[in-house]
Amino acid sequence: MSSTSPLRIAVALLTVLAVAAVCLLAVVVDGRTAVTAFAVLLAMAAVARAVAPETIVPGARSRAFDVAFLLVLALALGYLSPWGNATLPADA
Repeated sequence: MSSTSPLRIAVALLTVLAVAAVCLLAVVVDGRTAVTAFAVLLAMAAVARAVAPETIVPGARSRAFDVAFLLVLALALGYLSPWGNATLPADA
């Protein structure tokens, strides 16, 4: 049986709560705001992955790859977020 640090559990719980908050934001406010909040969350995750030790913030691959991938996703979502409520024309 492996021992998991309480700080690692707290980070995982905080991540789950943050994603749930983004989903709730999409329902209560709108998609554009939720996508922008998710982009900010991804950027914060990239910073956490860059500075926190491996024992606290788990990684999928190398630290550099994870940070770069999270930042690219955050930038892409941040750039595309203004079109979160885009609709097709009625005659299309």
